[in-house]
Amino acid sequence: MNKILHVLIVAALVFAVLGCTSTKAKGTDDKGGSTSKPTPAPPPPPQIIEHKTSDFGGEVPEWVDMTSSELEAMPKYDGYYVFIEDHSGQSREGIEMWAREFSAADALASFIKTKVQSKFVGAAAGDKDFIETYMEQVVKNVSQGEFSGFREEEKFWVRKRYFDQDGNVDHEEYRYLFLFTIPKKSLSDAVKRAYDGAKPETEEEKSAKDRVMEAWGDSLD
Repeated sequence: MNKILHVLIVAALVFAVLGCTSTKAKGTDDKGGSTSKPTPAPPPPPQIIEHKTSDFGGEVPEWVDMTSSELEAMPKYDGYYVFIEDHSGQSREGIEMWAREFSAADALASFIKTKVQSKFVGAAAGDKDFIETYMEQVVKNVSQGEFSGFREEEKFWVRKRYFDQDGNVDHEEYRYLFLFTIPKKSLSDAVKRAYDGAKPETEEEKSAKDRVMEAWGDSLD
C-alpha cells in the first residue's frame, strides 16, 4: 500500500512540474522577462523642404497633406466631392512637365468611373460580366457631357525629404498636386441622366439596371 501511495505522489509531482512548464507564458524567459523583440519606432514624418511659394515666404496650403475624405468633412466642402490628382518625380522640371500635360478632363473621367463602378458593383453583384460594356458607356456619356460646378481649386508642388527609422535621410522627391471639387448633386444628376439614356441590350443588363436604380438613392455615395 505504501509503495502505491509513493508512486502516486511521485506521479503527481511530475505532472505538477510539467504543468508549470507548459503554462509558462509565451514570449517570456526563465526570469519572466519578455523574449519578443520590441516594435521598432516608425520613421520620422517627412519634411517639406521646398515648395511653390517658398521663395516668396509663402506657406504650404493645408490641403496638401490631407486626404479627400478629410477635405470633404470640412464645412467649406459640404455637398461637394473632393479629389486630388498628384504626380511624384525626382526633378522639379519633370513634375512641371507632367503638370503642363495634365488633363483635368481625364482626371474627372477617372473619378467618375470609380464612382460609377462602385455603384454598379455594389447594386448589381453577380451581373458584372453582363454589364461591363454598358457601364463603360454610361461613364463615357457622363465624361463627355457638360455639367456645372466642376472646378480646379488649387495646384501646388512640394519637395519632400523622407527618413529611415534611424532618422537618417532616406530619399527626396517632388510632388505636384491638383485639387478638384464638383457638386455631388450635379455629378449624380449627370450620371443618372446618362444612366437613364443608356439602353440595355440584354435581359441580364436590364435586370442589373433595375437593381442599380432601386439602390441608387440620392447620390453616388
